[in-house]
Amino acid sequence: RAIEETIKVVLAADAVPIVLGGDHSITEPEVVACAAVHGPIGLVHFDTHTDTGTHVFGVERSHGTPMYRLVEAGWIDPKRYVQLGLRGYWPGPETLSWMAEQRMRSFEMTEIGKRGLEECLDEAFEIALDACDAVFLSVDIDVCDPGHAPGTGTPEPGGLSSRQLLDAVRRICLELPVVGIDVVEVSPPYDHADITAALANRVV
Repeated sequence: RAIEETIKVVLAADAVPIVLGGDHSITEPEVVACAAVHGPIGLVHFDTHTDTGTHVFGVERSHGTPMYRLVEAGWIDPKRYVQLGLRGYWPGPETLSWMAEQRMRSFEMTEIGKRGLEECLDEAFEIALDACDAVFLSVDIDVCDPGHAPGTGTPEPGGLSSRQLLDAVRRICLELPVVGIDVVEVSPPYDHADITAALANRVV
């Protein structure tokens, strides 16, 4: 609740809130605040994982559940929600089936590799701006390959390069009406030579 109220104060000052995580659970109150102020918003979500679980290890409010909670509560319409960079073994079939029922659009790394990031972003922009004029950008640093972002709790090989992420974020902020941003899942104890911290800094 404190995060949500703080975001509303920032928005009332006609500023764009930029929130640094922490884990991805903080995205839920941020998006709620932005949607409460701006009305319908699109969501552009960079991540290795979907974060659409109903629970993770028995916990309903965690870094693996915020996107499920936002969609189920009606704060985010899945028709204007896009995920980029997905790969790995999680989530399982049940969660993926729920996402398919919602008609959520996810760009896995295999598709990005085949089509190219720029073409995928073109499509993602159209989806995120469907019947709205405000977009929230959420960047989980583990969207990048561990060689580019080792300092995170859930690394997964085969991700974006730091150059790709920086170019994508720059393009998003130049071309879309971004009303809020977060950068999450940076874990300094797992970092090496501040590689991940430097990348997160440049994303901001």
